[in-house]
Amino acid sequence: MIAEGKDFGPFDFLAEKDADFSARFMEELFVEKGISLYRPPEKITPIYQIKSGLVKIGGYSEDGREVCYDVLKEGEFFGNLRYLDGQFSEFAKVLTPVYLRKFDSDYFKYLIVHEPEVSDWFNKQVVKRWCRAEERLFAIRSLSPEERVNRICKYYSQEIVIGQGRKVKAIQVISIQDIADLTGLTRQTASKILKSIQL
Repeated sequence: MIAEGKDFGPFDFLAEKDADFSARFMEELFVEKGISLYRPPEKITPIYQIKSGLVKIGGYSEDGREVCYDVLKEGEFFGNLRYLDGQFSEFAKVLTPVYLRKFDSDYFKYLIVHEPEVSDWFNKQVVKRWCRAEERLFAIRSLSPEERVNRICKYYSQEIVIGQGRKVKAIQVISIQDIADLTGLTRQTASKILKSIQL
């Protein structure tokens, strides 16, 4: 039985099973900053859930430049669920040292289809990400550059632990170029605005 108001994700489901069962479908791992977890043309990936740290996901421009379309935080998941008929072409890159939960993708899909509590958790996560994408698109089309950058800074204002237990605001480890990508601005404009903001 889950507590009222508590999300019940795949880790919680597996934690209720015995250790041998859990180990067959999930492992926890630590990954250093700067490591790519996957990149195109890789189509088959595990499903990852962030236990702590930040992970950037995005794609590549025609000239090969990384383009960030989200920075994921603790509790969020990512990877290829293979629902896109082979059109999956994103990368996932670690922005800070991270602890991850890595799930077997077939078993993860089984859980989100057949286990009601996990399915409910998954649906909430998808709707949150969808809403965030819509809010960012709305911001790009309707807010001033300053308002866009302020909105991103506010969203990533929580403290995270990096390195030897050092705490920083999440926004402080996101590059100016990534902030520019997330706000639909040039790097120069984002940089100018960030210099005027007290982070």
